[in-house]
Amino acid sequence: MVMAITMAQVKLRSVATASGLLISVLVALPAVAVDTQITPQLRTSSYAYQIDEFDTDGTDEGLALAVSPSIDFLLTSKVLQTRFSWQHESLFYEDSQRSNRSYDEFDFSNVLSLYNDRLTWGINARNSYQVRNSQSGIFNDKITAGGELSEATSYGSFLNLATASYSDLDAALRLDYSHSEYDRPDIDDGLPAFDSDSYRAGLLLASRDRSNTTFWRLEGSVSRTNRQELTDYDSRVAQALFGLPLSSRLSIIGRGSYEYTDNNNFYQNEFSSYGGGIELKLGRVSWINVSINRSTTRRFEQENEDNTYWATAFYLAPSRRTSLEGTYDRRYFGRTASLAGQYNIRALTIRLNVSDSVQTQTSLDREQLDLGIFVCPDSAAEVTDCFRPPNANYTPQPGESFQQVFDVGVELDQELVLRRSASLALGYNKRRLSINMLLNATDLEYVERNNEQSSRSVSLRTGWRFSERSSINASLRVYQIDYQFADREDDNILMSVGYDMTLSEQSEMSLSLRRTERNSNIDRFNGSENRVWLTYIYSF
Repeated sequence: MVMAITMAQVKLRSVATASGLLISVLVALPAVAVDTQITPQLRTSSYAYQIDEFDTDGTDEGLALAVSPSIDFLLTSKVLQTRFSWQHESLFYEDSQRSNRSYDEFDFSNVLSLYNDRLTWGINARNSYQVRNSQSGIFNDKITAGGELSEATSYGSFLNLATASYSDLDAALRLDYSHSEYDRPDIDDGLPAFDSDSYRAGLLLASRDRSNTTFWRLEGSVSRTNRQELTDYDSRVAQALFGLPLSSRLSIIGRGSYEYTDNNNFYQNEFSSYGGGIELKLGRVSWINVSINRSTTRRFEQENEDNTYWATAFYLAPSRRTSLEGTYDRRYFGRTASLAGQYNIRALTIRLNVSDSVQTQTSLDREQLDLGIFVCPDSAAEVTDCFRPPNANYTPQPGESFQQVFDVGVELDQELVLRRSASLALGYNKRRLSINMLLNATDLEYVERNNEQSSRSVSLRTGWRFSERSSINASLRVYQIDYQFADREDDNILMSVGYDMTLSEQSEMSLSLRRTERNSNIDRFNGSENRVWLTYIYSF
């Protein structure tokens, strides 16, 4: 599992442009209270590792020293949230198989919200080093496998316009642009260097009340992805719903949908449907509807396919702590389903998500499952570095901040895929104990080359705070991946444990151990690594 958070990362060549935009925004803002934090930091880590690979004679053993100066800039106000940070990491090896390396990373995100969040504009950019193809090693990182990491750069912007929450009309417009590029790593991962541009516009017009008067909902989106190595991909989607109340709880509904996709090659699909049914209102905000529909599907060089089917949509919110919404419908590729739910009490949080989509894999990297608010140290790189706040009144300590945490996929390329995914996230935090678990199942169909891949994963993170100055944590992450196109199945396991200790207001130290294993049905891909490291952090 990979974690993405609201802060982003940016290459040096993007900093000048982003900084110029930020300065322009700051000059244009009226005088408002602004909270600014600047935190320089120096991190040093010493590593000892031992690597065993099935197709390699002997054991790969070595030592490494990592020196990482960084600086973090955080600006918050009533209308603006900006984060910009830079980190340099130099690695020095006592290992005949590895040479010294260095990395420079920037993080940048900027969100401007005006008119009580009715107007929101954001820009972001990032530069990171990551695995693109999980077959080469899903837990590879800069310490022992820097040559297998791709330098990934992305930047983008979005604009949101929406009506006020008290308005009878629910209207929203969202415009998105993003650019992604991935360099070929030093050790070939089977993918070329590539870049892509994605454009999307979405519009929603709807009545806010579904019971007192005739209600309606119109929404649609248009998107285009320009791919360097492959043909471009276009998508258009529209949906309409109209309801006529027969009573305070029962309505007659009519609905329709339209979808068009085209990759300028053979993957061309057009789907249209219409139907009618009833909707039942349950309580103050909950509802469920059922409809009978007629659809027509047109595929590239195939006869039209007509279907009669039933569909349902619902929103259930029995309390402010609990909600569940979903759909069961049809699209050009067959049956489609979505489900999103959450349950929140003081100590326990549960989030459920089921979805399917057709997108390029780089676009799916941004189609993320919202896991909720976590408390993360400024140096956090993965969700296992974070914990859920123990209560609603928790105040982040120095070096901590609230972050919106997401789960994303593990593959990154330009291919077009049909992705079906189901995830369940659970978080428990009470007194000194924290437990966070994520279960995920994903099936990928590579529609342009008729291949499939499936993965099942479990991520478990536990932590115990001995005192305000010391804590221990342990994590277990398991990925079972079936590469059906390669007749290969892998079990990937990561186990780690760490002890963290705060020495003073400015310094802290940690001792960590981890073991990774990859067990494959193809022996030459088997491997394991044992690692222990000591880290010292000083904040100026």
